[in-house]
Amino acid sequence: MVNLSRRFADLRIRYKLLISYSLVLLLSLTIGSGIIFFFVKQAIQTNIESELTNITQTILNMVRTSASVSIKNHLRAVAEKNREIALHFYNKALAGEISMEAAQQQTREVMLSQTIGKTGYIYCIDSQGIILIHPEKALIRVDLSEHAFIAEQKVRKVGYLEYNWKNPGETQPRPKALYMTYFEPWDWIVSVTSYRNEFRELVNVDDFRDSILSIVFGQTGYSYVLNLDGNIIVHPSLVGNYYEAVDVRGKQFIQEMCSRKNGKIIYSWAAPGEPEAREKLVIFNYIPEYQWIVASSSFLEEFYAPLKTIGHLILATVVISFILVLPLTFRISSSITNPLRELMDRFASGARGDISVRMERNSRDEVGTLARYFNTFMERLEAYSESLTTEIADRKKAEAAIRKSEAKYRELVENANSIILRMTPEGKITFFNEFAQRFFGFTEKEILGRSAIGTIVPEETPGGIRMMVAPSNPRGDRESANMLCDGKRVWIAWTSRATYDQSGVPKEYLCIGTDVTESRKMETMMVQTEKMMSVGGLAAGMAHEINNPLGGMLQSLQNVIRRVSPGLPANEAEAEACGTRLETIRCYLEKREIPRFLDNIRVSGERASHIVENMLSFSRRSESKKVPVDLSGLLDKAVELAAHDYDLKKKFDFRHIRIQRRYDADMPQVPCAATEIEQVVLNLLRNAAQAMREGEKSVPSPCITLHVRKESEFAVIEIADNGPGMDEARIKRIFEPFYTTKEVGVGTGLGLSVSYFIVTNNHGGTMTAESTPGEGASFIIRLPLEETIAG
Repeated sequence: MVNLSRRFADLRIRYKLLISYSLVLLLSLTIGSGIIFFFVKQAIQTNIESELTNITQTILNMVRTSASVSIKNHLRAVAEKNREIALHFYNKALAGEISMEAAQQQTREVMLSQTIGKTGYIYCIDSQGIILIHPEKALIRVDLSEHAFIAEQKVRKVGYLEYNWKNPGETQPRPKALYMTYFEPWDWIVSVTSYRNEFRELVNVDDFRDSILSIVFGQTGYSYVLNLDGNIIVHPSLVGNYYEAVDVRGKQFIQEMCSRKNGKIIYSWAAPGEPEAREKLVIFNYIPEYQWIVASSSFLEEFYAPLKTIGHLILATVVISFILVLPLTFRISSSITNPLRELMDRFASGARGDISVRMERNSRDEVGTLARYFNTFMERLEAYSESLTTEIADRKKAEAAIRKSEAKYRELVENANSIILRMTPEGKITFFNEFAQRFFGFTEKEILGRSAIGTIVPEETPGGIRMMVAPSNPRGDRESANMLCDGKRVWIAWTSRATYDQSGVPKEYLCIGTDVTESRKMETMMVQTEKMMSVGGLAAGMAHEINNPLGGMLQSLQNVIRRVSPGLPANEAEAEACGTRLETIRCYLEKREIPRFLDNIRVSGERASHIVENMLSFSRRSESKKVPVDLSGLLDKAVELAAHDYDLKKKFDFRHIRIQRRYDADMPQVPCAATEIEQVVLNLLRNAAQAMREGEKSVPSPCITLHVRKESEFAVIEIADNGPGMDEARIKRIFEPFYTTKEVGVGTGLGLSVSYFIVTNNHGGTMTAESTPGEGASFIIRLPLEETIAG
């Protein structure tokens, strides 16, 4: 027996298991038979309920799907019809039949006059989530973007939505349906909404009646639909009201179903043509939107019939197997489980941290081989543990060094006085240092993950982010136009470096920027100043060369007029000596319009003399004495002078222009040459008046705004009009001598250049122009509050 045990211990485990399974099977049948019977019964019951539940749920989904399609189509038709109404009134407004405001108001009235279901309505929001049309006036112009369905409407604009909503005074939210369409000309999201339970009349039972009646399970199982009043909606054989129906025990199962709405009930029921009642199982579910109950039922007897035969077979098998396998079970199980239990104990010790544990090898079977592998594994694990401890210590030191380096790098980048950012090749911003956040006005949360286009790079920029990442000048950077969060444009010099992936494709750009807006403005001002200085000498020479012959011409003209003027004895005497009279000569000259020609010569000469005076003023420093002047009074005097200026050739009448004054009350007096500054202001007023009246497209309500204020150490005079404005190319040349946009004979091109010279050279101030085509122009003069030596 000992030898047999030894030989059995030396057998491979698969043979032991073969022998053991043969013996254990007998015991398993004994125990398993009872379990099988129990679980078969439970499985049958579970399958019954699961099948009925699935069928009930399928029918419920079928009904809901049909109803949802009906509701969606109805809401969609209403929404698209109202969009057509909006388009109709919009087209009438475009045709000039009504104003755009009237078109919107009429559309609003039509929409608010409609009722969807019992309490449904139509409302409109814009792309920002602002309520534009709603039956509740208190909600008009309210931002409801905080609600999830409004946020989804802003994104989708067109489509169908379902959501839960609770009106004021209600305790529970109810399901609502919504269909929206988008009317782009007015930025209206037209939304038609109502509670789903108000659309019961839209549901067509015939759409799903045949599908429900076609579902059969078992021999006599079927599904049906009824409402909470007990009225049969769909049933294979019954019609009418069964709310008061009872089974053979007096149980009012229909009332119970209507009361509970969800669950299962077992009741006794005799099918038509059957003499006795049998127990029946019904599983039902509730559709709250339509107050319907969907039920599936079948007789329990039909499901449990196979259990009787199975029970008899299992009982016989268990008895026979129990008699055969019981004596052998204990011995075989011991021969297998004891070695395995010892091995499990060793593994448990190792799992608790004792990696020095080993196992004795008592046999050469699989358990003995497994013990040898276990010992080898534990020896290697012990060696690996020592190596891993050393590696972990080294790695912790390396990680600490990396964290310290990263902290220094982040501190350097965050505290740098330069714009530092990283972005992907597509322009998505992944890093934005603190200086960049302060400069552009974005927080880190607002900017990270967004595209640079439309945030810090204007959308109309040619090439997009290429202006930031592609250097082109000798310094290795590129100056590009960027914008702040408030839309203000700035110039930044960018230096960029790309990082590449293994295939050589850029995966990220590191960009460092410096604000060069002020330096670009200074360069523009220096260029303008150089132009003025270069033209100064030319202007002086031309003025002196023209002045001499011009004086002789005007003096000769004056002598000609005196020689033909009556009342001078010398003229009368010479006329009689020639055999005529002075009156005859005067009559001839007047009939030939010679005095008019002489007067034209005089006017042209005086105009040329005025040009010469401007050129001389432009070329030499003014010697006018600077005294403290009240700028408000100076501007009022200039306006009074301009009010008497009317010129048919220049086609403007200053008296028809509205003047708006915005003078700061606490403005101090400013040291300046009053006559020169008055000349500058008067010239700007005349230019503004001419600009608003030139051409055929004159401004219908011309207006000039005068603004006097203090900025730091400067007094600021701003003269703005609502005329046609200027483009950027014209602004760059507006202060150049002899540059004019007026017709020949109307402008000399010296007015603004002389004004610029007076402000900058004579007073040490600045003069700039700002304008957008179609939005008027603004000229800004800055004069120092303390007298300086201009040069």
